[in-house]
Amino acid sequence: MRISDFNAQTVTQRRALVWYGVAALIIVCIAILLTSLRLDSEIFNVLPGRFPSVQGLKIYDHDFEQTRELTFALVCDPQDVDKLEEFASVFAERLRGQTWCARVLAGSPMTTADGIRDLQSIAVPLLLNLEPSAFDEAMSILQSDKIRDRLHRVRQQIEAGSPRPQFELSFDPLGLIAPALKPFAQSTAIEQEQPLTSPDRTMRIFLVVTNQKSISAFECQHLMRRVNEFRKTAAEGWDGGRPLQILVTGRSAFVSEISLSMRYDVVATLLGSVVLVSTIFFAGFRRWLPLAGMAFCLLLSCLVALTAGQVLFGRLSMISVGFCAILVGLGVDFAILTIGRYHQARADGEPHQQAIATSVAKLGRAVFFGALTTAVGFLALVLSGAMSFSELGVLIAIGIFVAGLFMCSILFLFVRERQGAVAHDWLFDLVARYVRGIVRRPAPMLMFSCAIFLLLTAIGFSPVPPLQFEASTRSLQPKNIRAGQALETIMKKMPVRWEPVQAIVRATNSQELHDHWQKISAHWREFQAAGKIKGFSTPAALCPSPIWMERNRDRLRGINFQAAHETLTETLEAEGFSIEAFAPAFALLNDLQRIADPGVPLPNWRTQLPESSSWWFLIDRYFGHDPLLTTGFVMTNEPLTTHEQGQKLQRGLSVPGVPLILTGWAYVLADLQPWSHHQLLIISALMAIFDISLLAILYRDVRLWLIQIITLAFGIGAMIATMKLLNIHLNLLNVLSFRLVLAIGVDYGIYVVLVWQKTQDIQHDVAGVVKPVLLAGLTAISGFGSLALARNPALTGLGIACAIGIFWSLIATIFFTLPAMAAAKPKG
Repeated sequence: MRISDFNAQTVTQRRALVWYGVAALIIVCIAILLTSLRLDSEIFNVLPGRFPSVQGLKIYDHDFEQTRELTFALVCDPQDVDKLEEFASVFAERLRGQTWCARVLAGSPMTTADGIRDLQSIAVPLLLNLEPSAFDEAMSILQSDKIRDRLHRVRQQIEAGSPRPQFELSFDPLGLIAPALKPFAQSTAIEQEQPLTSPDRTMRIFLVVTNQKSISAFECQHLMRRVNEFRKTAAEGWDGGRPLQILVTGRSAFVSEISLSMRYDVVATLLGSVVLVSTIFFAGFRRWLPLAGMAFCLLLSCLVALTAGQVLFGRLSMISVGFCAILVGLGVDFAILTIGRYHQARADGEPHQQAIATSVAKLGRAVFFGALTTAVGFLALVLSGAMSFSELGVLIAIGIFVAGLFMCSILFLFVRERQGAVAHDWLFDLVARYVRGIVRRPAPMLMFSCAIFLLLTAIGFSPVPPLQFEASTRSLQPKNIRAGQALETIMKKMPVRWEPVQAIVRATNSQELHDHWQKISAHWREFQAAGKIKGFSTPAALCPSPIWMERNRDRLRGINFQAAHETLTETLEAEGFSIEAFAPAFALLNDLQRIADPGVPLPNWRTQLPESSSWWFLIDRYFGHDPLLTTGFVMTNEPLTTHEQGQKLQRGLSVPGVPLILTGWAYVLADLQPWSHHQLLIISALMAIFDISLLAILYRDVRLWLIQIITLAFGIGAMIATMKLLNIHLNLLNVLSFRLVLAIGVDYGIYVVLVWQKTQDIQHDVAGVVKPVLLAGLTAISGFGSLALARNPALTGLGIACAIGIFWSLIATIFFTLPAMAAAKPKG
């Protein structure tokens, strides 16, 4: 018994058994999803993970404290600047009172007594970590004559009316703290340049570290609900006139809104695709029950594919959620083909079971190869190296094959045996007239379509106008989310400079980390002196060297601290200073004397700096949760926009023997440009070779094979021309659309050519397949076009580009392939 006959017999005579099988499949899938479904909101998974720059971006995002940092901004109109200054202190205090707030930075730590005290608390470990020659020079300050000269000079400056000596005495009475902090100040110069008030004074920035336990989607959503409640009530009870605008952004804000938008993307794209596809299906066949059956089969295909993806990957990314809308648009093609052929068989007088067998027998081969080419096209996304798109490709490949199977079996459970063919099919009549006219006189349409497609293809492949490539963070930034809008507002108000390049360094011990950053700092200093970079900042001053600290401690044992104590006391009395006011100076001498004892552990600045210190905002930018994981920042002379700039910078910043990873959004996007071009050219070329080889095996006719190749070229050329004319830019992700268009667009030609080769009744058979092909193309366009409703820019860009490409592939099949076959292989 043929497979088609067995399938028809099972569906018609063993309906209950089939329904039991479907119910069991649904129960198993739902059980698996309920117990194991996990969604990943990691935005970096849209990038290929094998690149070190992408890995560095993930490391900085996951392993550094900055991931728990929120940025608040108070914004006012120019006439309300004074009110902003008044409310800023109130707002900062209310922020500190929130249970989800761990630390707040409302101004420079150097302007507060706590900030100065915190620096003084880490002076000893920073002193011990000085380069030996710098340490010896600093310790020479403790000589008796230098103590006398310093305090006498300060007394003279105070009497002269200078305010600086007062600060100097309160902050650094002995003159030892300044040398200790000098390397720290030099290595963090870039970060300290960042102001917290806009130049026009209409915006104040507040940095907040939250106490959330993780950066998971649900944790971020919970945090942001509390943050937004605070924003609504932050100005209550303040009599300052009009309320100020309170903005908030940060990773937690982005993760919260992106994860919430995932649900919107799933619902909006799926409903949009279902509505459009259902409308097209009903317009073509005017049957409600098969429409319901098609929707059921598509949803079942989505469920099976989603379950299989969860089992294979363990966690599904935010991009892969868009597979439902795509699968609906593509899987309905098989329903249209099989139902269309079924109705045609019923119109020819065949009974219900025989019509099902005829539909599967006539189009089963075309459905199989159509599913094969589409599945291969999506499986090729695995070659992108991006986890999100790999998952998307696998899910759709599985879904397409499952949909093809369901449309040739389960779909016919929804077709009534008593229901005949449509009495008057206007679309079939229109297609039949077109096919009859093309078969009789193919030349006029062939010349017209060739002229149009040749013009579009010339525009598409011509270097003028160029197809723009957008390599910026804006091309990947989610749209219409408040965190993104807040960030954009802040960047417009504040002094904007381009994003620095980051260098991530991981070491196995403290001495190795210290040595790495010493080499890097020396090399980058030479690089800056040569004018190759604008500046840099590193954690070198905060990376302790056990060797240097032990050597410097040995030097401490040669200092007469008793003499220094006596000289300091005598000089203070002689110059008229209060000895009580210089208590920190005596405490510093005592600490140094105590540390000189070899039995005392070396001091650690991490344990001496209070957890509530505002300096942690600066330090956390350099150190990960693991103190041996660090990063430095490099400010380039100009923004990074090309791969060549990135490669030149990498060669210049690299240090022999030091393993560092260069990263940063701008650097990553520049670094991935060759990968993107590779995806566009090489992988698309491989897909084209697969199509060409498959067509040669299927057709075994040089003329038909050549016609199909030209059709593919016309479709891609017209797609590129349209993107140029509509000013649609390529980006790192929508370049993947070309291989998908090659995979999907070739299906329409396969359906038509295979029927043309075997048919003897042109109007009956070819018109019977052209109508479903037309409807299938429109549904595929609708499926991809519905992705424009998504908030995720990767899905939106991919959907629009694919919709354009499939549209032109469909047009080329109907208006070029068909007349070209009629001219090359005429039939009566």
